[in-house]
Amino acid sequence: MLEKIVEKLKNLSKGANQPVTEEAKRLAAAALLIEAARRDNDFADAERKTIVQVVAKNFHLGDEDAKHLVDMAEERQKLPYGESIFTRTVEASFSEAERKEVLQMLWKVALADGHLDRLEDIMVHRVAEEIGLTPADADAARKAAEA
Repeated sequence: MLEKIVEKLKNLSKGANQPVTEEAKRLAAAALLIEAARRDNDFADAERKTIVQVVAKNFHLGDEDAKHLVDMAEERQKLPYGESIFTRTVEASFSEAERKEVLQMLWKVALADGHLDRLEDIMVHRVAEEIGLTPADADAARKAAEA
């Protein structure tokens, strides 16, 4: 199933004009969250727990569905695809408000272990740019995530 979703996302990133399912959108966002958690080479339990919590809350999922989504996103890490297919999916299929929510989720994950690594900070700002948001949007999302 993961391969089918990733194939749809690859086609979208190549310019194919197909509708993106909610499941594919959620996977794209969750994969970016996993990438943020792994950016500092220390994917702690606190970060995984935060990812499950933020996807459950933001995507209105039960605990088991949220855990399953995070498991799928972690599996994606084993596949030879760059995160660009996920940022393109977020940029193309999420509204501006939803993209800002993704940034808030990224900040929550990056800050979950109580330490913001420089690489995590760079990654969130780069993702903001790649999904069509400004550095000011990234900073506002961080403030909202810290609140």
